[in-house]
Amino acid sequence: MSFQPILDAALADYSKQVGIDLATHPLADGLRSWGSPDDVLKLLEDKANEFKDFRDGNRKLLNWLRPVVYVVHSLSAVLGASITLVPFEPAKAIFAGVDVLIATASGVSSSYDALVELFECLANFLKRLQIYTDLPLTHPMREISVKIMVELLSVLALATKEVKQGRFKKFAKKLLGESEIEGVLRRLDRLTQEEGRMTMAQTLEV
Repeated sequence: MSFQPILDAALADYSKQVGIDLATHPLADGLRSWGSPDDVLKLLEDKANEFKDFRDGNRKLLNWLRPVVYVVHSLSAVLGASITLVPFEPAKAIFAGVDVLIATASGVSSSYDALVELFECLANFLKRLQIYTDLPLTHPMREISVKIMVELLSVLALATKEVKQGRFKKFAKKLLGESEIEGVLRRLDRLTQEEGRMTMAQTLEV
């Protein structure tokens, strides 16, 4: 099964919602020579510094960005070349999407708390996968991993769109709300739990 059509559709949907082609986003050039999660964090930190005049500066935001970047980077490496996304890997599309969201939100000071909370949710979901990224993935596990990448792009697109429309606000951490973002986060929650269960089962079989 080819995952390329799924990823292409996710990129097209992002472009439709946000009006930006991630493949031509300026951060893409910076990521072409990336070597480590720290390289990515440095690029994103420069954008997050635009929040330096708000409350804790950008400390909370960077604290939650770090695990997101590390797990997505590791997951992309495990998935390997079978889902390489021209002209850059799925992880780079996600990092470019993060950059777009931060840049958009940095001009709306009231969005800072919601942005921090969003990345806190994403980090907590993705941390479930951190201990499994050193293991070889079965085909079903790769399929779920691709779905996780797609949902990450989806939530970044929705959040960016809501910032632009002035509707981005804090949401319940228990994800009991009915907003589009909360719906995507619930799906992401289920996918990361399923990925964790499948990986644990594989570990026990070894």
